[in-house]
Amino acid sequence: MREETPYFSYRYFSKMAGFTSPNYFKLIADGDRNLSADAIEKFIKALKFNAKEAKHFRLLVLVQQASAPEEKEYYTRQLFKSKAFKTLKPLTEAQYDYYSKWFLIPLRELIGRSDFNNAPKWIAHQFTPPISEKDVREGLETLLKLKLIEQTSEGKLKQIETAITTGEGVAHQVVANYHREMIRKGGEALDRFKEDERDISSLTMGVSKQTAQKITELIREFRKEIMALAGEETNVEDVMQLNFQFFPIVKKKGANNE
Repeated sequence: MREETPYFSYRYFSKMAGFTSPNYFKLIADGDRNLSADAIEKFIKALKFNAKEAKHFRLLVLVQQASAPEEKEYYTRQLFKSKAFKTLKPLTEAQYDYYSKWFLIPLRELIGRSDFNNAPKWIAHQFTPPISEKDVREGLETLLKLKLIEQTSEGKLKQIETAITTGEGVAHQVVANYHREMIRKGGEALDRFKEDERDISSLTMGVSKQTAQKITELIREFRKEIMALAGEETNVEDVMQLNFQFFPIVKKKGANNE
């Protein structure tokens, strides 16, 4: 904007938007201050947004500023319903579903099993816990839309080796929701499966920053090895979930302990 309008500055915009503090826009731009409902409307007026653009802007701000996962997900869903957003990113909602609905990734993997049956009722009862036939039908529709599976001339479904990525604006929340749900499923697995059917363990340790970084790198390399091993599989018999967790359990040294 400064390139197009040489006299534009943080102070100029703050004044144009009607903020009493000349530094307000800079605080927003630097991430040091959130936009209040009143401030959002001032931004909309100063930027001369039309009704569609204003609605889109409000939702973008609310998604970014939401603190609770449920609240962030709600505003993200509202954002996807925006006509402007659908025009710009027509597959984003389907991509979001791919991660936010925990069963979609396992569903795609199940399709690769030799005994796979297209019948929604059969598919629904393969899951632990079971999912609804409605979820199966909607899930298959999403996978087809994303071109992650296809239907053959014989009417059978098969996987397509296609990479999928989410838009930068929602990627973090999408993946966070997916991990949160799969971690919860891991907890449920303690009671749902016998010990010889699952492997769940934990390790608490004291480490230096350097050692913590090395452990993180080892986890990343191990994950790559597991992915490569699974990628070579030609006889799928089970669909398994593997979670990696490595996080602080006490405050870091030197942090405020009050």
